[in-house]
Amino acid sequence: MTTIKVGALADSGDLYPFIPLMEGKVKPEGFNLEFEIIPTVQEINEKVLEKVIDVSVPSAAMYPYIQDDYYILGNAVASAIDGITGMPVLAISEMKKEDLGSSRLIVHGPNTSALTLYRLLIGKYRKLVIIRKVLDEIKALGKDGDVLVAVHEIKMMYAMRKLGIKPYVITSMWDMWKEISGGSPMPMGMVVISKEIGKELAMKFKEVYGRSKKYAEKHLDEIIPKDVEIMSQSQGVNMDQEIVEKTIWADIQEYNVPEEKVIQGLRTFYSITEEKGILPKVKNIDII
Repeated sequence: MTTIKVGALADSGDLYPFIPLMEGKVKPEGFNLEFEIIPTVQEINEKVLEKVIDVSVPSAAMYPYIQDDYYILGNAVASAIDGITGMPVLAISEMKKEDLGSSRLIVHGPNTSALTLYRLLIGKYRKLVIIRKVLDEIKALGKDGDVLVAVHEIKMMYAMRKLGIKPYVITSMWDMWKEISGGSPMPMGMVVISKEIGKELAMKFKEVYGRSKKYAEKHLDEIIPKDVEIMSQSQGVNMDQEIVEKTIWADIQEYNVPEEKVIQGLRTFYSITEEKGILPKVKNIDII
């Protein structure tokens, strides 16, 4: 029986759809699943580029580099459709948008959607600072870097306030994106599955993933404590259940954008970033 290797991202909103599968609440038929918890999105981006996992959750900006090797699951693309998770640019002191060109910019990694959107919508920075873990970004803000793109906005703002840090919002990717895209959904992350396992098996995985996601959304009282446990172990900190819950609620909205809207957002994103020379050309959005 085929075993599909799943690299689950240790981030509340991206993790919750997988938990029923991990816990045996939803079971696959005709194949086995092997799970690895991966702590950061940049590590996931590297693993899909190396093709060492069959299923994972890379940045939307990674797809042009893996388009020949992975399908996108149409029911598993995280897309911003409002300002709730709009990727604000944050600082710990007041700063104008015009000052960003001389700033030290903190992001998760070079292949992330956050950096890609920053390059597209703002462009300039003085120095790029790569800090892979979300909570480590906060510690670096004002020391190693001047500003950061808050991918996990609710989590970031909550953690900063809990530490007594007042965040200043300079601008947000969503506010700028909706202007140049005509209000298309803004792609952030996506579940992809290796083409090597074949389309038939990929479709079977999509179906069981969809059932797992629905189970999770209907049984959050079961899922959230497990999410907190996995996150705490992976990140090496005691995660606050309240912030995990708030993050999941926001990401449920992102992961349930209608598929036709998702495709519209992806087409717009890849078209504009190719035109500006930021990402390679996507020959075909291979979505199942």
